[in-house]
Amino acid sequence: MDPLILSLSAFAISLLLLYLGSTKIVEAAPSISARLGFNKVVVGTVVVASVTAFPELLSSLFAVFLGSSRLALGSVIGSNIYNVPLIIGICGVIRKFKMKNSSISKECLFMIGLSLLFTALIIIVGGVTWWMGAIFIAFYPIFIYYSIRNGNCNSNEKVNLNWAKTGTNMIFGGIALLSGTFIMVYSALNIAEIFGLRQFYVGLTIVALGNIIPEVAVSVAAALAGEQEISIGNVIGDNIITITLVFGLVAVIRPITVSFSEVMMTAPFMVIVTAMLLVANKFSHKITKGWSLIMLVTALLTFIIQTIYTF
Repeated sequence: MDPLILSLSAFAISLLLLYLGSTKIVEAAPSISARLGFNKVVVGTVVVASVTAFPELLSSLFAVFLGSSRLALGSVIGSNIYNVPLIIGICGVIRKFKMKNSSISKECLFMIGLSLLFTALIIIVGGVTWWMGAIFIAFYPIFIYYSIRNGNCNSNEKVNLNWAKTGTNMIFGGIALLSGTFIMVYSALNIAEIFGLRQFYVGLTIVALGNIIPEVAVSVAAALAGEQEISIGNVIGDNIITITLVFGLVAVIRPITVSFSEVMMTAPFMVIVTAMLLVANKFSHKITKGWSLIMLVTALLTFIIQTIYTF
């Protein structure tokens, strides 16, 4: 069989596995939310996002151990850029989002601060070092602790949770995500080699967009089920986990060289898309179809700009 057809087929299979795994996880999220007494934004931010962030984590670590650290860095940046406009945009087209939880604005501001620190350090240092990774890893437990502490709604409602079914869904979902991620990275590297693409660009686009499939599936399923708060929490939480835990581990394991133009044509978009969500939450408390279309157009323009300057 032709290597290109084989690689494309494998990539398609990996996306299917990521989709199946993520849909199982979203089935368990509302029950976990009610049983643990956490509000749904926190379950999306911590529980669901921690699982759907597995593709970013595993693909990045896998790429690093294969000697493709620039692909890993591109994947981290790309995932954090396209998560917000694509997921919020698609879900907003399906159904209007209502953002009533005050923690959304705080988490957006936290994400913007992390993105600015990320961009500034790489520009000043001229690359990625182990101590930069250590700094961002330190933010991860702080984020988890803050989210859980502020997300306990102290509900007295008793909920009967089927732990066997919930556990099965989470385990099956996790295995599917693991398998899909490994297949995706292998196929993406093969595609890059066949077409002679730069690894940073492959990570920024092909791998990053592939990694977003779980978040898209989870968020769309949640939106269709009327669980918009889980959708929003999943997007924000995944981005924060990616830039703290995933980037931190990648940087600690291996230093990465990156040019000034690569940083300036990519990292600032993480700030822009998060700021758009912050503005929508601050002034309208909802995502309308108009906002959704703006976000989708932003994602398209970002992809075009990055293809021109980092291809």
